[in-house]
Amino acid sequence: PMRWQDRALLILSAVLLLLLIVRVESAQAQQDQWGLELRGDGSSQRSLALNTEINAEVTGLVARIHVTQEFRNTARGWAEAIYRFPLPDGAAVDRMTIEAGERVLEGEIREKQEAVRQYQQARSAGKVTTLVQQERANQFETRLANIGPGERIRVAISFLSPVEFREGTFSLRIPMTFTPRWDHPSPVLMGGFYDETAAAPALTSSNGLDDHYLTLNVDLQPGLSLASIESRYHDVDIHPSLNGYNVFLSDPDTRSDRVFELNWSPAFGGAPESALMTYDAGDAVYAMLMMSPPLAEAISPQPREVVFVIDTSGSMQGTSIDQARAALRQGLGFLSPGDRFNLIEFNSDSDLLFEESVPHYTSYLLEAESWIDSLVADGGTNMAPALDLALNLPRQDGLLRQVIFITDGSVGNEAELLLHIGQDLRESRLFTVSIGSAPNAGFMRKAAEIGRGSHTRVGRIDEVEQRMSQLWSRIQNPAVQNICVDWGMEAEFYPQIIPDLYAGEPLWLYARLPFQPSEVTLCGELEGVPWQQQSRLIAGAGDPSLTTLWARSKIEALEESRIFGVDPEAIREEVTQLALTHGLLTPYTSMIAVDRSPSRPATEPLDGEQIPSLLPAGSTGSIAGFS
Repeated sequence: PMRWQDRALLILSAVLLLLLIVRVESAQAQQDQWGLELRGDGSSQRSLALNTEINAEVTGLVARIHVTQEFRNTARGWAEAIYRFPLPDGAAVDRMTIEAGERVLEGEIREKQEAVRQYQQARSAGKVTTLVQQERANQFETRLANIGPGERIRVAISFLSPVEFREGTFSLRIPMTFTPRWDHPSPVLMGGFYDETAAAPALTSSNGLDDHYLTLNVDLQPGLSLASIESRYHDVDIHPSLNGYNVFLSDPDTRSDRVFELNWSPAFGGAPESALMTYDAGDAVYAMLMMSPPLAEAISPQPREVVFVIDTSGSMQGTSIDQARAALRQGLGFLSPGDRFNLIEFNSDSDLLFEESVPHYTSYLLEAESWIDSLVADGGTNMAPALDLALNLPRQDGLLRQVIFITDGSVGNEAELLLHIGQDLRESRLFTVSIGSAPNAGFMRKAAEIGRGSHTRVGRIDEVEQRMSQLWSRIQNPAVQNICVDWGMEAEFYPQIIPDLYAGEPLWLYARLPFQPSEVTLCGELEGVPWQQQSRLIAGAGDPSLTTLWARSKIEALEESRIFGVDPEAIREEVTQLALTHGLLTPYTSMIAVDRSPSRPATEPLDGEQIPSLLPAGSTGSIAGFS
């Protein structure tokens, strides 16, 4: 007779074999779900194709971007298209239309669960319907059901996006696809709808495909004279227009496989300037206030006290500590003769190089270089004592203290640390530098905002020199400090903590006011001397987009308040109400459009297909299991 050990081994082998079979079948089902083909009658063919048209209108610091995607069903059956697309940081999605033959449908914002329910009902009833959902931060998904054989349907979404400004240059960035990254599969929920933390966008190479073509036009009205204008990654034609420039792609065969970035540089003057735009929405007046800095050459460099704080905990091992050392060495090189400096490292404990900040002498710099070379990443991440040391060093009379905090932000007590920064900051300024491929960037951005500084991201060792040079150059020239704004009335504005104004980097605020302001007064310190200015109103420059931008700014502030321990359910309720009022797509709201009359006969089946985005230009590797 078989021994019990042998029987147990046989049973275990059978179980393992069964699990292997299930895993293989599950993997095949996942491959079919995310694949590029629909199979039927023993053959396979591409069933859905996609092309994209983008039109952008840039006015000052705001871009209204229209993205139209054309879905074409090339198969013999009815189809449901599923397509994932990225959006710029801070985008506020608020409009959608569908063109299906002679029919035009308008999208409406609904609570997420209600929108999903309406979509499922319309899909089952054979009606043309579209659902747009936010799946992750700045990642959205379009589902379009009941596309008939041979039919073309155009889905147009519209959103507002802030224009970035860095190092004297404005930038409009429109992402077109995703960089692959590993993502674990999750279970299917809600009758075929994937859990939003799991939906991995399909990716494919453009080789051999006759779709994913891109047309793009930009109407640029900068509101000021420009020194230069260029496209970084696409060949474009640029033509002067009545109020600015028209920019469009030169190559008609352009594919959507890389980010589009348009840069333009203004001509700054010798003094700070400001501009005010307003829009009367009836129930309130919405305003956007921009502060433009003077040229760097017009500012006299002020001596500073620079305190470098570096994270040497275990999570910084490997390339992260190499990046941090390189950033510190470069920072020492940017110090001026009148500056003082100090260095602090922290892991489980904190260590201060000098008892108080020292002058910019060669002997001290050599000692600092040797200290940097000796840094080793190990231990825990106890950040609070390091903040204490940096913010409570002996004061250096007449010097502005700038704390440069270099870390991956791998902490769990974010709320405690942010409160700590707010209480102890006083006259110091905190600049955060997030290091590594997956830093706690949300915490780092918020820490810099409370610290009235800025956040810099360094993701790769080859980015250290460029990113840190930009930071050092920027903070060398603080133009206006301790900024205050008198709106002349009660105002709800964002960001609520106003950072300093630095040469080459303007600021802008979004406000909700009870009535039209006659003037807005700005105050602060310009090169250590009290400064005040009345902001000029640009008549007729504001439009309804200001209401959306204000609402988006408030939603971001509400979401960030989670870090301070605010009840997530209370945040959800307030964000949802704000999104429904202003018609915005958020993690808690979706956009739905449904045709009233059925298109697909009840007897016809509906096939589903994930339409892939293109792999980023130059990518050739496998895409399975990535998102």
